[in-house]
Amino acid sequence: MSISKRMGTVSENQPIEDEESHENKTGGQKIVTVEDMLNLVIGADDNINVLKFLGLFMAGMLASMAGPILSYAPVFAGFLNYKDWKCISTKCFDILANFTDDPEKFYIRDTICNNSMQPLVDFEWTINRTSYALEWGLICADEDKLSNLESFFFIGAFVGLILGTFLFDKIGRKATCLLSIAISSISCLATTFVNSYDIMLALRVVHGIGAFTTAAGVELLSIELSPSNLRNLCQIVGSCTWTIGALCMIIVSYEVMKWHNIFLIHGCVLAATSIALLIYPESPRFHLLKGEKRKALATFQKISKVFKTEQVMENTQLTFNNYHQGFLGQIKDFTKYPVMLKNTVLLMICWTFTSAISYGLLFSWNELGSSIYTSVLFSEMSAFVARATGLVYFIIHFFGRKKAVVVNFTVVTLLFFACVPTYGIQISGTWTVDFVLCLCVNPFISGIWGSIFLLTKESAPTSHRGMILSLCSAFARVGAFVGPYLTLLYNTMDPRIVFAIFGGVTSFAGFLACFNSDSTNKPLPATPGDLVPSGRVDREIITDEEEDDEMLQPTNSTEQLII
Repeated sequence: MSISKRMGTVSENQPIEDEESHENKTGGQKIVTVEDMLNLVIGADDNINVLKFLGLFMAGMLASMAGPILSYAPVFAGFLNYKDWKCISTKCFDILANFTDDPEKFYIRDTICNNSMQPLVDFEWTINRTSYALEWGLICADEDKLSNLESFFFIGAFVGLILGTFLFDKIGRKATCLLSIAISSISCLATTFVNSYDIMLALRVVHGIGAFTTAAGVELLSIELSPSNLRNLCQIVGSCTWTIGALCMIIVSYEVMKWHNIFLIHGCVLAATSIALLIYPESPRFHLLKGEKRKALATFQKISKVFKTEQVMENTQLTFNNYHQGFLGQIKDFTKYPVMLKNTVLLMICWTFTSAISYGLLFSWNELGSSIYTSVLFSEMSAFVARATGLVYFIIHFFGRKKAVVVNFTVVTLLFFACVPTYGIQISGTWTVDFVLCLCVNPFISGIWGSIFLLTKESAPTSHRGMILSLCSAFARVGAFVGPYLTLLYNTMDPRIVFAIFGGVTSFAGFLACFNSDSTNKPLPATPGDLVPSGRVDREIITDEEEDDEMLQPTNSTEQLII
């Protein structure tokens, strides 16, 4: 195996060489890009192969359940319930005797906090299930410690994703995924034995390091292994794993009474999801950028065997952009290519605001609904219905990537602002208009995530995709860190002001999204030079003329591919 190198100026639709020159160099074999090769070896036009691919794709994506499982854990394992308690002291009984309002209004947060009542001294909880918030007395003035446990998770996520900017492009997408899912599952299992706030705080940081680094790695593998005509569908199918993880947490938390066991069960679930990742191939794009051409060809050979398309490999050759930069060189490219810098900064801001609103709303359900379980369940089901019915898919398909982001932000903004005049209007029982409107927000927040994920992964070049996706996700954790503290605003100001703040934030993010480049119907860029209409690139074609001593042993086929 050898490499013949050529230099030239290449535009998006310009052939690299004429047909006769190609045939002379390749012996009549067809030169294709990675985009084309993935379509060919997966058989993206064959319905059976598409279903097979989606099944394997979904199995690998299950590892990203670490995100919702460990994000939602404090909602259920550390919940507060100021309604289920009874007096056990003279002080408490005296306050109850002098209470002149409806007796049901006595059993609320203000009664406990305004009278400085202590659990197991003045009152005791009557709820059957356990919670570390109730066990450790994290109530009233100590409620901010609960926000710490929720937000320190995102500090860990930020640290993990910053490390990911280096690891994804250094040791690979798959290796980083396996490392991070191991961290997630082991730290989740370790939480089973925690009985201290300080130790829990430290473990929450470790939870974060593993959870979102895993999610980012799985997203990288998914976009780089997906055929071009299935990317939108794969994004929607893959995003369902968030709902699956959330529903898993809701159901287990509802059935399991002891909060320690919630972490035990989910630690085992996370460990099980790593099995599919073990058989997943590394991205061939990553191999080619690292100069590991034989490994890239071996990966495509394995894929072709899975989908019974080995014959495709016999008549094709691989050409790809030659890119050799270290970590510092990658960073310098942001100044060399302003369009990449602009897109990355705008996406980071949009990710940050979206995450702040997502988690602000998530931790608000205890304030907005009568039951945290039913509120979160309805919220996640509304998002799942939006994906399952194709609403998210068709918005992205009809408007394109960038416009879909703007459209979803616009709808979310309008719904939040609609909550302001309708706040407190009763529909029936405990259902209010603002509660229903917030449920309607969730499908379109899912739409924002679906479209912005796709836009980020498609607009970032392969050489920088790990870095850019990790940066965007890392700064989203800054927003996620702020999100739980937004719920404290309900205790200090009118909820209508909180809704107005949410609406203002999403409207600003939607405005910024208008200035990002669009990736709709464009091939994945390999290097920053592919982001400009025409630029000087260094391309290599893999041929069979010589041996490549650096790489793995040659495969038996003469296939070639392109990145």
